[in-house]
Amino acid sequence: MSDPLKILRPVDGAWSATAKKLDSYRWKQLRLRHGHFGSAMRFSRDAILDFFYGLRTIHAIKQSAPGAEPCDFLLLQGAPKVIHLQRKKKLIDRLRDNGHHLIETAQEDPADVLKKKRLARPPQKLPLRYLCYAAYAQWLVCHYTPKVLINDRNGSLLSPFLRLSLHHQDSPLVHLAHATTVESSRLLGMTDYDYYFLFGQSSLNALRQRPLRFGTTSAVLSGSHMIDDSFNLSKSASEKRNLLILGVGPDKEKESGYEQTYMLLAQWSENHPEFQVIFKPHPRSKSIFWKDMAKHCRTIEVLKNNCSLAKALSHSSLVVNIMSNAVIEAALAQRPIIYVNAGTDQDIFEQEKFFGTKVETLQDLEQRINNIYLDYSQAMIAAEKFAAHHLNYGSEGLKKTVEFLESLKNRRDVPHETLKELL
Repeated sequence: MSDPLKILRPVDGAWSATAKKLDSYRWKQLRLRHGHFGSAMRFSRDAILDFFYGLRTIHAIKQSAPGAEPCDFLLLQGAPKVIHLQRKKKLIDRLRDNGHHLIETAQEDPADVLKKKRLARPPQKLPLRYLCYAAYAQWLVCHYTPKVLINDRNGSLLSPFLRLSLHHQDSPLVHLAHATTVESSRLLGMTDYDYYFLFGQSSLNALRQRPLRFGTTSAVLSGSHMIDDSFNLSKSASEKRNLLILGVGPDKEKESGYEQTYMLLAQWSENHPEFQVIFKPHPRSKSIFWKDMAKHCRTIEVLKNNCSLAKALSHSSLVVNIMSNAVIEAALAQRPIIYVNAGTDQDIFEQEKFFGTKVETLQDLEQRINNIYLDYSQAMIAAEKFAAHHLNYGSEGLKKTVEFLESLKNRRDVPHETLKELL
């Protein structure tokens, strides 16, 4: 059995000290991208805006009735629109099926928080600039009194105050990674959580190598909460000719390198009618390019958003990835993978290490596909190794995540073999 959970109550001045550390962190973040003058201008702009939020908070703040909507787990999604994507549906359903009372809500921006007066007086004084964030955090904790708060938004300034507020009632803050943490986004520099549930070792390595982080955390290599045994697929027969393309997000789709990549894949598809090409869109993408292609090419199919990744993989014998976290699930399903990218972005997933140099031309793509079908079993072995590099527990990620969350709810720590200090 894991050790009893130990939460330290905040000492006097902890809230004010956190605010000062945040100022230093935000300044250093700006200096990573801008000169002294540009950083000073941006820092002053943000400070003035936060100051006015603080002034408005003084007039809107109120004492929240403790435990108005008590729960076992409070799942705080990054934004209201994220809830509709249902990315955590499996996790929510599993926890509720296990008898836990889970409430799902979304983090709101300061303007909406002030409008709805979702503010409660923090237990300690702190600079006016951070009063709105702190009062919102206190309201969330007082209103829901969660035994465990599961946080979703990367880089949120609310997180450190949520952690402090939760510690006053001896509850932990868990940050649940919704993807690997191998990308360079500055939002990943916020690591002020009691527990940071990560996909696997590659995510931990990437966080440790970041030039700037805020706060301390205990990293838990929990695997992916989005993966269950539905990814235990039968090995696809090499005689199949079904190629699955994993689409990129709508922001990347507008960049010239990714547009060229899509055009390269479409041209290959037109040249090979013996292949059924299946396009799996990013959840936020409208898939305009591929829908237009499907109108003119009967061998191209664009999947609907409600088609699960596991189902898409079950119909594929070969996967093309450009820059999507879904490549990890594809590898777990033992589908041979080709890294295709005509752009110049860094290969954040280390695909070239496992699958060979990236494909940038039509000729290279032709050759790579031929090589895979000549030695299909070797391509599947490469996929297995790639999945193990990025993902702990394989298809048991959802199961293990639920187990660890239940341990924390029951006042027990997570098993030591999964726990890694992130200093």
